[in-house]
Amino acid sequence: MRGKISLWAGWFLFAVAIIAVYKTFDNFTDILAGLQAVLRLLRPFLYGLVIAFLLLPPAKKLEAQLQKLPYGWLQKRARGLSVLLALLAFLLLLTLVLFWFIPTLYQNLSTFILRLPAQLNQAYLYLVQQFDLEVWMQNLLKQITSKLDMNNILEWLGALNFASYAAGISSLLGQLVDFFLGIILSIYILSDRAAIQANFNRVTRLFLSPVHTAELQVLLSRIGNILYSFLYGQATDALFVGVASWLGFWLLQIPNASMLGFFYGLFSLIPYFGAFIGVFTVCIFTLISGGLSKFIIALIFIMVLQQVDANIVNPRIIGNSIGIKPLYVIFGATFFGGLMGIPGMLLGPPIMAILAELLDRYLLTREAGMEVPAAATSSPPSDPPAEPPLS
Repeated sequence: MRGKISLWAGWFLFAVAIIAVYKTFDNFTDILAGLQAVLRLLRPFLYGLVIAFLLLPPAKKLEAQLQKLPYGWLQKRARGLSVLLALLAFLLLLTLVLFWFIPTLYQNLSTFILRLPAQLNQAYLYLVQQFDLEVWMQNLLKQITSKLDMNNILEWLGALNFASYAAGISSLLGQLVDFFLGIILSIYILSDRAAIQANFNRVTRLFLSPVHTAELQVLLSRIGNILYSFLYGQATDALFVGVASWLGFWLLQIPNASMLGFFYGLFSLIPYFGAFIGVFTVCIFTLISGGLSKFIIALIFIMVLQQVDANIVNPRIIGNSIGIKPLYVIFGATFFGGLMGIPGMLLGPPIMAILAELLDRYLLTREAGMEVPAAATSSPPSDPPAEPPLS
């Protein structure tokens, strides 16, 4: 009787699980909308966590330096001052980008778009005169150049759709408000990080043994080091590449030097693929805006800069910061790039490194728990001694 009850209870739970899964997928749109609403409410806290995560290394280094100074009042306030200085440096960099670099980039990009139809028309006439193109090719190029007037470009960019433009402005303002709220929250997170960590440890001790709690802390520390090494290393290398390419293009009198330097530095954040995308972008923009001679000069310069970065700068800045094979890096950039676009290509390699770290620790734990039979560890028995011959 008890076995039948257990059997019927098992079937009942299985049916409930099937109904729950069906209802979940049946109302998946509503569930997804609810999750998006919750994420919108939590967006300032998510911004605060991301900003605090990025500012934690410089804040810790500043705090350590302030603790070394022979002033007691300064040592007591080292944590608050370190958080304030790190945040001020972050805001100074943000202000520099918003009020100097973005207007310059916008000016170069708008000038390029304004000149694009005329430059493409010149390229079309040059190809027709030099290579005597077929009639169908001439018609194709003529249709392409006729479509690339300013109204069509603005319509393609969505600038003439005022309703979507106003919605985009409203969404941007909401994002900015959440971002500045996140900055304020990051101050409290960084200042109270010791209490936050202590509370986290108290919670983990309720569910894990002391050994597993210590292993979790080591694992989280390792994951943080992987992310910090990769993100800060890639950002530093991309900054070097962007500034160096901008100065080189400016000295070589390549048109739109700041815009090309920005795009090349931005794409350099992506491992492996970023260099190819950056070279392609620089070459296309230079060929259209500067002609064949500037294209050749820019190509030679960018190839030399790539060699300097790959053989001298990048190994010193990044090295083997995430500790995984290039094949896994390429797979991570490809797979997560397909899922999340450009952010996925950037975050794919450290995600692969974290997954590799988790898998390695899991395998080490399983291997340590495996019992090796004594027969497998002992040496094979030697042959028995030969019996004396019978007399």
